Parts: sequence; structure tokens; C-alpha cells
Amino acid sequence: MYPTRIVLNCLARTACISAANTARSMQQVGLAFALEPALRWLYPAPADLRRSLARYTGHSNTHPFMAPLFVGILLSLEESAARGALPPANLGPVRETLATSLSALGDAFFSGTLLPLWALLSVALLLSGHTGLMAGLTLVLFLALLGFRAASFMAGLRYGMAVLAGLRRLNLINWVDRLKLVNAVLVALVIWHLLPGEDRDFPWAGYVLGTLAVLTAAWLVARLRLPRLLLWALTLGVLILMDVGLIGM
Repeated sequence: MYPTRIVLNCLARTACISAANTARSMQQVGLAFALEPALRWLYPAPADLRRSLARYTGHSNTHPFMAPLFVGILLSLEESAARGALPPANLGPVRETLATSLSALGDAFFSGTLLPLWALLSVALLLSGHTGLMAGLTLVLFLALLGFRAASFMAGLRYGMAVLAGLRRLNLINWVDRLKLVNAVLVALVIWHLLPGEDRDFPWAGYVLGTLAVLTAAWLVARLRLPRLLLWALTLGVLILMDVGLIGM
């Protein structure tokens, strides 16, 4: 097992993994920089150290928020290779496949869903005058993100490739679809606050009921495997009925 100072050094360096991106090799330099303290400890002989660093001179790119997990798993594999439990030649293909998989997951969950949710929720709170609540929420989410980075790094370091099975059980891809529905609701809330006109009370009761109706319809469409076009048709129909006054809020 790596010494604590090596572990903390590598964890801190994962924050810089995208600081030296190149058009050709992307995070190659940053990845080698993050791994270097551990590789130097595993391979004290200069020739062995050069060979280990050479394994990370190819193209490498993963999502920045998944980088700690990526580095943690690689450190676990390198430790196995140093003990002779894993052929060093296998590290290259594993690194490439792992980077691609974690990048796709990070793009979908963080960049495509969670960060827009954070931004929309912050804007909605600011527009409604809840500045303190927005600041508190931002601080909590920021600390939670830092906690995720540290926890995922330690999990990758401790369990290696086995941590991917636990990640699969979290089913983050399905959470992406659910959170995107929440994003759509927040977009409607932001648009309401941006509409011109005098100050008016927000119709919270009607908005909450409408939101629950849309989420319920979305769940039924997914559960019964109905065409998604049906959900859009139902939503459009309700909006038309509201416009002509047959449904009031």
C-alpha cells in the first residue's frame, strides 16, 4: 500500500490533470504528473521509472470530475504490476478503455445534467430573491463535489477495477434522464421570473401540481414503454386547454 503522503500528493495532483492539455494527446502530461509520485515510489530504479512513465505517453482523456477515480484505479493496477500480479503490457489497453468509459459517464452525468441543474437552480433562487439560500446551496454542492472526488479516488485506489461494479449499480445513466426532467421544470421557473410585467405572486400550487403531473406522465410513458411523442402531445394538449380557459390555475 502506498504511504499516506504519496496518496495525498497524487490526489491533489488530479486537480491539475487538465492544466496541460494538448491537441494531440489531451491529458497525457497531466496524467503522468498525477501518477509520478506513486510511480517514483514503486520504481526507485531510474530505468524502471522511465518504462512506467512511458506507459502513459499516449493519448489520454477523461472527464475532469472522473479523473480522481481514473487515477486511483491506475495506481491500484500499477501496484499490482509492480508485485508481478499483472503484466505491465495490459495496462495500456485497460487505461484507454477505462478513460473512454469514465469520460462518457462524466459527460452525461456531470456536464450534461448535474452542472446545468446546479446553474438553473442557482438562477431560479437569485431571481426569486433567495440570495442567501443560493449561496448556501452552492457551498454545499461544491463541498459535495470535492467529497466525491476524494471518495472516488480512494475507492479506485483500494478496490481497483472492482469499483466499476459498484459504479454500475448506482445506475447513473438512468439518473441522467430523471434529472433532465427536473432541469426542464427549472427552465420553466426561470422563464416565469424573466417574463415582463409587474411583480406578481408565483402560482406555486398550480406549478407544483403541474410539475407532478408531467413527472407522473413521464414515468408512465417510460414504465409502459409508450412513445415519448405521447408525453409531448399530452403536455401540449394541457397547455392549449389552459390557453383557451378550459383549465384554470
